[in-house]
Amino acid sequence: MEHTKALLTGSMNPFTMGHKHVVDMGLLVFDTVIVGIGHNPEKDESQELFSRDQRIRMAKECVAEYGDRVVVEFFSGAAVDFAQTSEVTAIIRGIRNDMDHAYESSMSHANALMTEIEHNRIVPTFYIPCPPSLTEVSSSRVRELVGLGRSIDVLRHYVLPPVADVIENEIYNRNEKA
Repeated sequence: MEHTKALLTGSMNPFTMGHKHVVDMGLLVFDTVIVGIGHNPEKDESQELFSRDQRIRMAKECVAEYGDRVVVEFFSGAAVDFAQTSEVTAIIRGIRNDMDHAYESSMSHANALMTEIEHNRIVPTFYIPCPPSLTEVSSSRVRELVGLGRSIDVLRHYVLPPVADVIENEIYNRNEKA
């Protein structure tokens, strides 16, 4: 039987409980999940709250329990090209609400077209709905709360301990010293 690999892509800025849920569910179906932390060339990295190295480190620490079943890698460019070089059998995406579904459906169609025409492959996208407890969890919400200086206790409802530790020790403490 073929070794199955799924790809979850995003900025992971930062890695949230929602991302972890998608990885957890993906591992119920696939042998390996690759967490692809993407670089958006349209965004100024100097304005990012978390550096590339912090995002990679946080994601790796959040999925460390899975050992080599989860691989965290940084990539630049199109997710379908990264999927091709990673030889994945599927793309997995988390869905929180109707807006996510509409966006992800449109992206799935574009990815399927590019993959079939440019790579002569079919790489399906599977949607993983989130539980009600995670519908409001997003990286942008975490960045908003950090920007507002909300307590680490509030942020722990959105992120796992490795991310909360970076926020508390590397972001909040840095701001206090400035």
